[in-house]
Amino acid sequence: MKSARLEPGILAIFRLFLVAQFILSLVNLIVHHARGYLEGHPESAIAIVGVSLLVLFGYLSWPWLAGKLGYFYLPIGLVCSTIFSLVAQNLFLTVPVSASTGSSWESAWQFFLFLFVPLVLIAWQYGFKPMLAYCVFITFVDLALIRTTNPDYFAMQQTIHRLLFIRFISFLLVGYIISRIMGQLRRERQALLEANSKLEHYVTTLEQLTVSRERNRVARELHDTLAHTLSGVAVQLEAIDSLWTSDRKQSRQILQHSLKATREGLTETRKAIESLRATPLEDLGLSNALRDYAEMTAGQAGFELQLELPEQLEGLPEDVEQCFYRIGQEAIENVGRYANAKSARIRLAHTGKELRLEVSDDGIGFDLQDVNEGTHFGLQGMCERAQIIHAVLKIDSQPGKGTQLSLDWQDGGPR
Repeated sequence: MKSARLEPGILAIFRLFLVAQFILSLVNLIVHHARGYLEGHPESAIAIVGVSLLVLFGYLSWPWLAGKLGYFYLPIGLVCSTIFSLVAQNLFLTVPVSASTGSSWESAWQFFLFLFVPLVLIAWQYGFKPMLAYCVFITFVDLALIRTTNPDYFAMQQTIHRLLFIRFISFLLVGYIISRIMGQLRRERQALLEANSKLEHYVTTLEQLTVSRERNRVARELHDTLAHTLSGVAVQLEAIDSLWTSDRKQSRQILQHSLKATREGLTETRKAIESLRATPLEDLGLSNALRDYAEMTAGQAGFELQLELPEQLEGLPEDVEQCFYRIGQEAIENVGRYANAKSARIRLAHTGKELRLEVSDDGIGFDLQDVNEGTHFGLQGMCERAQIIHAVLKIDSQPGKGTQLSLDWQDGGPR
C-alpha cells in the first residue's frame, strides 16, 4: 500500500456511506419481510444488519482506535464493510428466481452500490494494486457465498459467472481510473510541497541578502555624510595643531571652519539616519541636485566648474537616481578635497534608454594600482552602488594628469 497518511475527508465519506447503507438495508429488509421473502425470524435479520452497521460506524468514529491501530485502521474498516455487504446480501436479500423480480432488482443495485463505494475509497487511498486485490477478493467471496446460500446457483450458473465477470471488469476499470487520477494528484501535491520548500528557502536567502545590502547601504550613507565631515575636521585639526604656536589668528579661523563643518556634518548625519536616502532628489531631481552640490563644492574649493546637465530627467527608477546622485556626489567631493584641481567638468546625458554621467578634472590625479580597497571606502562604495543597478563604472587617473570618471546605465538590463 502506498500511503500511511489518510487522504483528507476519506473517513467522513466512509461514515456517510455507512449511514446510507444502514438506511437502505433496513428499508430493503422491511420490504422483503412484507413480501414474504424473509423466512424464520425477520426481526433477527433486521437486528443483525442494524447492529453490525452501527458497530462499524462507531469503529470509524473512535479516534482512540485510529491512534492504536495506525496504518491498519482504515483497511480493517473496509474489509469489515465489504464482508458485511456480501454476507447480508447473500443471507437476507437474495430473492428466489420463482419469486417476483421487482425486489431482486432493488436489492441488486443497492448491493452494487455497497461494494462500489469501498472500491472508490481503496483506489483513492491506496492505489491500483490494493484495488485489484479488492476486486479479486469480492468476486471469489461472493461466488463462494452464492454457491453456498443460493438454491438457484446451479440452474443459473453461466449467468451468475457472466455477471460476476462483468462486475469484476467494470470495478477494475473504474478503480484503475481513480488510482491514476489520485497518483497524478499526489505527484502534483508533492511537487507543490517541494516548490513551496524551495520558495521558503529562497525567501530566507533573499531576506539575508537584503539585510546584507542594507548594511552596505548604511555604511555608504555614513561614509557620504559622517566620514566626509570627520575627515575634513581631522585635516583642519592637524593644521591647527601645527599652527597653534606660530599663528594663533589663522588657527582660530581654521577652528571656526572646523566647528562649522562639524555642525553641518552633524545635520547631514541626522538627515541620513532619518531617511537613509538623498533628500535633494525628492526636492530638486537628479540634475538640479547634482548642480547645487557641484556649485557648492566648487565655491568652497575654488575651482572652475563646467556643467552640462539637462534641465529635467523623467522616467528614471528611484534606485538609479539615488545611485547616480551618490556616485556623482562622491566624485565631486573628491575633486574638491583631494584633486587640487583648477577646473572640473560634469556632464549628465540621457539618450533613449541610456543614462551617462561624466566627472573629470585637471587635478593631481592618483595611481589606481596603489589604491587599497580596504581603506578607500569612497571608491569601494561607488563600485558597490554601480553593481546594485547593473551600471558600468570606469575610473581613469594618472599622477599629474587628472581624473576621469564615467558611469553608464542602460534601461532594460537585469533588475
